[in-house]
Amino acid sequence: MKIKKTTIEWLGIILLFLLSFINEFTLLLFLVLLLLFLMQKEVGALKIINMITLRTIINPGIGIDISRWQNIKWLLLFLVSFYLVKSYFLLNIEEKKKVRYIGIPFLVFVFYNAISSLAYSTLPTVAIFKLISYSLIFLGVFIGVSYTSKKYDWVQWMNSMFLILMFFSLVTVKFPIAYLRNGHAFQGITNQPNMFGIVTVLFISITLANSQRFIKGSRMKLVIIIIAANYLIILSESRTALIASMMILLIYTIYSNYMNKIEKIISINFLSIVMIVFLVIDNSLIEFIKGFIYKGNSSLLYSRLNQIDGLLENFLRNPLFGSGFSVPVIPYRTFSFSTEFVVEPGNLILSVLSYSGAVGFCLFLVFLFKVYKSNNKDFGIYGYLLISSLLISMGEMVFFSSNNIGTWIYMYLSLYVFADTPIKNKRYKGHYIK
Repeated sequence: MKIKKTTIEWLGIILLFLLSFINEFTLLLFLVLLLLFLMQKEVGALKIINMITLRTIINPGIGIDISRWQNIKWLLLFLVSFYLVKSYFLLNIEEKKKVRYIGIPFLVFVFYNAISSLAYSTLPTVAIFKLISYSLIFLGVFIGVSYTSKKYDWVQWMNSMFLILMFFSLVTVKFPIAYLRNGHAFQGITNQPNMFGIVTVLFISITLANSQRFIKGSRMKLVIIIIAANYLIILSESRTALIASMMILLIYTIYSNYMNKIEKIISINFLSIVMIVFLVIDNSLIEFIKGFIYKGNSSLLYSRLNQIDGLLENFLRNPLFGSGFSVPVIPYRTFSFSTEFVVEPGNLILSVLSYSGAVGFCLFLVFLFKVYKSNNKDFGIYGYLLISSLLISMGEMVFFSSNNIGTWIYMYLSLYVFADTPIKNKRYKGHYIK
């Protein structure tokens, strides 16, 4: 029996990850060995970024924290991102035109934030560094996907990566290590329950996008995967993830290639009736839902009140131009640099208003509109990638987090823009499109 090259590669990646779990030296060795993927050029560079992101969110009870080699991690991310940005010059005229269509409003937003941060932030140096890390890695991923999307099936590759993550997380469901963070919310092999929840939403969205492309797939297999994924989200106690998942599934019901119009109408009405009946007659279900949403607190937003108050306070300080990109406001202004200045913004809309003010928020909306417009004809296939990226950032603001799963957001936005529609007419050798 011949083993596929993709299977061998994934086995190699799993072994590489297991090696990185042992100690600091093997973690460093893992980061160095990732450079071997540059033998695949731009495709390999994108894989390096995705694998660094995955390694970043690994459960510290399973493997040593990657923060031990944080500087090496940043160096790798910057190097491969710069390498990918250079591939812009390899694009054809049409591809460059599409990159500029998104890239110009993106760079306008970035340059505006640079000027605004220099003028108004109390930590301008830190703000500029975060802005550079965000913009360079975003552009690297965006241009890299543009250049490779015609020859490599990134949707399938990302789907496989998340499927492996979900499988190993499911294996741990009965073990205490999967509840390490707080003892009761499920985090699987990730570093915290909320992280697991939003990553599962990303898994659901790319699974649905993949199913929309390959209509011949098993409907029952898809249903089982989606039910299992939502069960794990409930175990994670992530409200953001559950709400995002429900909204994505509602959109999928509207656009699904697996159902005709009558089946869609029946499905929506059936789900609605079942929910209403259970809510009316089952008090225990009502108590469960209230407990899940309120998380044992008297207020729905109790866990977010400090974040919201802080963001609103920063916005009101300078409502037009903001208080600086992704940095806290401190009592004095300093140009010193430190990685200790961390913000937990919580919500994408309030964050952009706080960082950039009303002017920056308008520029950000233009950027998002351009992204949507670039491939709205295929929204029913790839729209889940765009929507999930925005929805998870409404409760867990990872949109600008290049040091975290922000890179997966950039992958999803890029795939939405550049993913090819007539996928069913193409032949594959592994993930490569022939």
